[in-house]
Amino acid sequence: MQRAEELRRLSAGVFGNRYRAELIAALAAAGDDGVCLGDLALSQQVTSSVYLPSAHALIALGLAERLPPRAGERRRWYRRRGSAQAWQSLAATVARLKEHHTPAGAV
Repeated sequence: MQRAEELRRLSAGVFGNRYRAELIAALAAAGDDGVCLGDLALSQQVTSSVYLPSAHALIALGLAERLPPRAGERRRWYRRRGSAQAWQSLAATVARLKEHHTPAGAV
């Protein structure tokens, strides 16, 4: 959980939101299948509402879209949009952030 908190701290500084890096990584990995925010939240042990501001920001930027509801299902799915190169770059950035180790005493 300490690594997740470190990524969230870096995400806030780089992307302006603590949970945006997690959502970007999930969207990049999911491809055309999309991501259910509820499933992502369960896997990260947070509430799904923490991902909504990031999802809305990515939609406004044209980098994601909300998918129509699936028949008989209440869960909402989001899928990445835009160029594959942009998503490769975003995924690579998040991967480097996950590898980052903040020096002791750094703010």
